[in-house]
Amino acid sequence: MPDFDGLTSRFSDAWGSVLRLAQTGKKILIVTHIDADGLTSGSIVFSTLMRADANVSIRCIPDLDPLRITELVSLNYDFHIFTDLASTLLSELESAFGGRFLVIDHHQLSKDDETRPTVVNAWHYGYDGGKEACSSTMAYFLAAAASASNRDLAPLAVVGAVSDRQDVGKDRSLTGLNRIALEEARSAGLVASSKDILFTGRETRPIHEAVALTSTPYLPGLSGSKDRVLAVLHQSGLRLKDGATWRTISSLDSEEKGKLIDAIAGALSSTEGATDAMAALSGEVYTLSYEDAFTPLRDAREYGTLLNACGRMNSTGVGVAVCLGDRSSDLNQAIGTLTDYRIEISRALESLYDNPSRFQDRGKMVIVRAEGLVDEKLLGPVTSILTSSQTYKNRILVTLASSRNEELKVSSRVGDSFQGEVNLGLLMRDAAKAVKGVGGGHTMAAGARIPSGEVESFVSLVSEKVNA
Repeated sequence: MPDFDGLTSRFSDAWGSVLRLAQTGKKILIVTHIDADGLTSGSIVFSTLMRADANVSIRCIPDLDPLRITELVSLNYDFHIFTDLASTLLSELESAFGGRFLVIDHHQLSKDDETRPTVVNAWHYGYDGGKEACSSTMAYFLAAAASASNRDLAPLAVVGAVSDRQDVGKDRSLTGLNRIALEEARSAGLVASSKDILFTGRETRPIHEAVALTSTPYLPGLSGSKDRVLAVLHQSGLRLKDGATWRTISSLDSEEKGKLIDAIAGALSSTEGATDAMAALSGEVYTLSYEDAFTPLRDAREYGTLLNACGRMNSTGVGVAVCLGDRSSDLNQAIGTLTDYRIEISRALESLYDNPSRFQDRGKMVIVRAEGLVDEKLLGPVTSILTSSQTYKNRILVTLASSRNEELKVSSRVGDSFQGEVNLGLLMRDAAKAVKGVGGGHTMAAGARIPSGEVESFVSLVSEKVNA
C-alpha cells in the first residue's frame, strides 16, 4: 500500500538535514540526468535550495559510473544530491562520499538499498517507480516539505511524469504520486487537465505537421509523412489556415476535432493496427495555464519534448534555465535545439532503416546494433520510437551504440503491444552486472553500459531471460 505520510515525513527529515548544511554555507552540488525527468527534478531541487539561500550548483550528466564518481570527488563539494540516477551505485557513492549525499529517485532497487539513510526511493513507500512516481514528483515533495510556497514547482513534476511516459492510467492519465502532484498543481490554478486529442506539438505545430510528427501512437502511412497528411486533411475540408497563418490542434473547436479524427480514421481504415492507433489518439492533456498559448511550454508533453531535446543535444544548461523561468534568450535557443533534435532523430532512424542487417531477430526480442549510426545520447528516444512502430510494437527492443572508453550504451524498451511479462530494469541490472557493467531502470524501459568486448555474453543473457 502507498505510504504517502511516510514519504512526506521522510522528506521533512531530509530537508531538515539539507537546510542545516545550507545555513552553515556548505557547498551543495545537485547531480541529475540529462533527460526531461532529470532536468525537471534537478531544477526543482535547485530552486528549492536557491530559495533557502543555499550555496548550490547543478550538474547534468548522461550516466553515473565509477569514473564519473571520481570526477565528482575532485570537485570538492560538501554534499551531493542525486536525482534520477545513482540507485545502482550506492556502495560506490558510500565509498566516495561517506554519508555526505542524498539520492532522490524512482528506479527499482533492492529492498536492502531502499532502507539506506542516504536514499529516498518511491518503491520503498509503495509507489511503482515506473508508473506512479518519477524523480520530478519525488523532488517536488521534497520542495513541498521545505515550504508550502514551493507549490509553484508542481507543474514541473507533471512535465517530468509525462515525459517519462508515466501517463499510463486510463485515457493516458497520471496515477499514484504523480496524480497527487498534478492535483496540487490544479488546485493552485497552475495546470488544467482535460480529455483531448494527443498529438505532438498540439500547441505549436501546424495541424498536418502535428499529425505527421506523432509516433506514439504510430499512424501507419501518416507518421513521418507531412505531404500525405496534408493531402488527407485537404480532402476532409478541414480549415487548416487563418489567413496566411497555419492553425494548430489547440485552436480547433470540438466539431473540427471530430472532423480531424474522422479524416485520420479514414486514412488508416485499411491498415493493420488502425483500431489500436485510433483508440490511443485521445486522452488526458495537461495545460500549463500560466504559459503563453501557442508556445511549446503550454502543453506538458510538448514541454517535456523540448527538455529532452536540450538534454540530448548538449544544451542541458539551456533546459535548466527554461525550467527556472527564462522565457527569452534561453527559451528561443531551446526551441531551435528542438528543431535540430528532430532532424537528428530522423537521420538516426533513416540510417537504421537503410541498414536492415543491424536488426537481429531473437524471438520475442530484437537486437539493434546501432554502433556508428546512432549517437548514444539519442539511443533512448530512437528506441522508444521504434517500439511504437507497427513492425516492433509486439517485441522487446534492445539497442546498442558506441560509447566512451571501449564501452557500449544499451537502451531497452517494451513494445507498445508486447504480450508478456518482463521487468527490464532488473533484467538490465543483472545482465550488465554479470559482464562487469552497470544497468537498471524501469519495468518497461531501462538501460545499461557494458564493456564492448562483452556484448555477445550480455545479449545472450538478456535473450535467455526474455525468451524463457
